[in-house]
Amino acid sequence: MAALVLGSARVLWAADASALVAWQDNVTNTTGDGGRLAAWMLAVKGAEEWRQPLARDDALYYGGNLAADACLSYPRLDDLTAGPTLALVHKFGLGAYAPLVRLETAVAGIAARQSMRSGWNGRVTLEWSRRFTEALQLALDGDWVRTDAHTDVFSTTTGGLTAEATYDFTDVWRAKVHFGWCNGDVVSYYRAVWTAWGWQPAGYDGASGSYRYGSGDGRLVDTFGDPYLAYRVRAHTWSVGAALSPAVGPNTALVLSYEWSQTENVDVRYRNQVVSAGVVHRY
Repeated sequence: MAALVLGSARVLWAADASALVAWQDNVTNTTGDGGRLAAWMLAVKGAEEWRQPLARDDALYYGGNLAADACLSYPRLDDLTAGPTLALVHKFGLGAYAPLVRLETAVAGIAARQSMRSGWNGRVTLEWSRRFTEALQLALDGDWVRTDAHTDVFSTTTGGLTAEATYDFTDVWRAKVHFGWCNGDVVSYYRAVWTAWGWQPAGYDGASGSYRYGSGDGRLVDTFGDPYLAYRVRAHTWSVGAALSPAVGPNTALVLSYEWSQTENVDVRYRNQVVSAGVVHRY
């Protein structure tokens, strides 16, 4: 009886942990003239969830997430987030090839080294996924994210869509590609200089009003050592990425990935590249 109960508990509980090192060529989210800076990042994450069956095709998932992000180049970007998750999952039929729909909500507190970026984050995600063959799986999801920080410039609202394809070449080698689109608020930084009109973006001419950046006045920050102005910019972002995940154990895999994105609106356009390597373990 004890073995049966413990065996059932293992089926209903899942957890995973990951560690990732990344290089980002535009951590300031700005143009070349705005003072683009590159940085090394370290991310450590953990998540766990329990499954509670509701009906033959429905289940409730609940759990939590913990993530620590450290910027090795600019420590003022370090932060720690933690919070609960809740999801409803419906499976359309039986078998491994039946499609799934998952509606998930998550709330997390943000403790940032730069206190003006601390606050709360909320997310709602609707995902559809289906395995078409033993090797190929597709997923589509849309999400809405709201961040309320101690300072308005870091309080953002975004919505996005993502399409992802996963292909297992063998029991060891797995590849993923994804395409994404996001619209909403972006925090962008611009190199600042002192002028007769106060701190302004580099190249600002107060007489003509040229070289204004973002909407409203920027917030002077010391995030990168040299003076920068932080702006909340309304923009949309296109992204494409690929990852290769060779398994190194029954529940452990390496992850090697690359992502390219372009953010633009009527006033600005800039690009961002992220190259990362890490390890993921599922318990």
